[in-house]
Amino acid sequence: MHKTLATISVLAIGLTAIAGCDSKVENKNVTHYSTDLCSLDVIGGKPDTTVYVHRDTVVFAGWAIDASKRISPKKLRLRLTGAAGVPFTFDGPTMTDRPDVVKAYNNDKLLKTGFNFRADLSKLEPGGYGIILEIPDGNSLLVCQPKKVLVVQ
Repeated sequence: MHKTLATISVLAIGLTAIAGCDSKVENKNVTHYSTDLCSLDVIGGKPDTTVYVHRDTVVFAGWAIDASKRISPKKLRLRLTGAAGVPFTFDGPTMTDRPDVVKAYNNDKLLKTGFNFRADLSKLEPGGYGIILEIPDGNSLLVCQPKKVLVVQ
């Protein structure tokens, strides 16, 4: 019995070391919140609800508001998800001035809500893609779904 307990203890310590457990406890849970404070004005220069593009670099332009803080987002991501359910995420848009958004919401903190994503779509399979704008902030994620569909040809 003693040998069995010793063996189990050694195995437990070994598995813990292999798994990389340490004294740090990190919360990996992210809470998602929905918002409608965004607009995808044009995709590849086209304002249509359904936009057809080729597998090339395409510019996605619009605006997004950090609805939880009522400010311009500090980070913004574009996520495209096709029928296979595999998301393609694009980071680092060029943020632009949107005085129209400032005026519409009567808030000077919303000047830099405009964005331009230059997205290389060459790795995407042909087909339809849902579009999500994500505003990450610590353990929360604001998600906004523009009313547009992307079709890659």
